[in-house]
Amino acid sequence: MTDFSLQTLHDEIEADSQSIGYKVGSVWKSDQIITDLINDPANGATITRKLIQRNEIIYGIESGECIQTADDTAPAGRFSETERWYLSMLLRDEVVDANDEEVFAGLLQLFPTEVQRPGFRGGSRANIQETLQKQGSRAEVLWGENTVVSINQVAHSANL
Repeated sequence: MTDFSLQTLHDEIEADSQSIGYKVGSVWKSDQIITDLINDPANGATITRKLIQRNEIIYGIESGECIQTADDTAPAGRFSETERWYLSMLLRDEVVDANDEEVFAGLLQLFPTEVQRPGFRGGSRANIQETLQKQGSRAEVLWGENTVVSINQVAHSANL
């Protein structure tokens, strides 16, 4: 990932290394078309997210999945009191830093395998791991999550 500049935008459009189609031959397409192409997630790749809303993680957790306590007193389909406390500590903030390996390791520890229980679809572990990634646009691949290139930036980079 590089720092955004009009020059790096210009170079991306000129090189079109991913064959996105910014140009027809050697002529740039319209500023609007280029803007749409570079901001379209279909033209990007999977990227690692930086910040994740707590609710996105909570919605992915199946309440019927949990690790069993050492004394096996947790009824099927419910977390023990210790596990509930641990989960609340891991998700105490509205926004979770996806780079905080301790938090995500703790979450995955609560869901060590894909446990399937009657009446639950399973998949909490996979759901949590999935929240770490998203389909990013070409702009996000090059310059980071949530980067959006404006039509004015495309127009100005054409003059370099």
